[in-house]
Amino acid sequence: MSQDLPSQASRAPRMKKLPLDFEAFHQMYRPLYVSWAKTRLGNWHDAEEAVDAAFEQLLKVWSTVLSKENPAAYAWRVLKNSTIDHSRTRDRRPALIGEAFETMALNRAVDPISQLEESLNLYAEIGQLPPRQMDVVLLHFSLGYSAVEIAAALGITPAGVRSTVRHAKRRLQHAYGVKKSLAESRTDA
Repeated sequence: MSQDLPSQASRAPRMKKLPLDFEAFHQMYRPLYVSWAKTRLGNWHDAEEAVDAAFEQLLKVWSTVLSKENPAAYAWRVLKNSTIDHSRTRDRRPALIGEAFETMALNRAVDPISQLEESLNLYAEIGQLPPRQMDVVLLHFSLGYSAVEIAAALGITPAGVRSTVRHAKRRLQHAYGVKKSLAESRTDA
């Protein structure tokens, strides 16, 4: 689908006339979807292909999507499944660790090697979070989306996003605390 399209800004699936609500949904969520998919697939081209495939699936069942209690949550599941399928068909592993090389902290670090090690460890731990927590953490901290934007895209409330962030932070702090105490006990011995 990507080859036929004139520009990234107009990547809605091609048909004679798209439903107006589908066009609005596409325009509103595609940038966030592509950014998230890039964190999972490792490059923009694969991310755009996976997102385009997700929107094609959504368009085929658009009236059903709109009849769902939570269309945004349904669309998010379609996106996630499309991204997983895209990764599998190309025999690739999730590329989350690659995000560690693109952190702002690394770009500003006085000691880039130590910062890279810390970023790699952090992203490895983020990859171990439950799926909802990982999605929210990536969208909020790595990609800079607000709680309101994330809530709308995932079909949850902003309070749900903030709660998920709190739980994810606790998990990450616990993981780091355990690892730090283990590392400290090894150096003391």
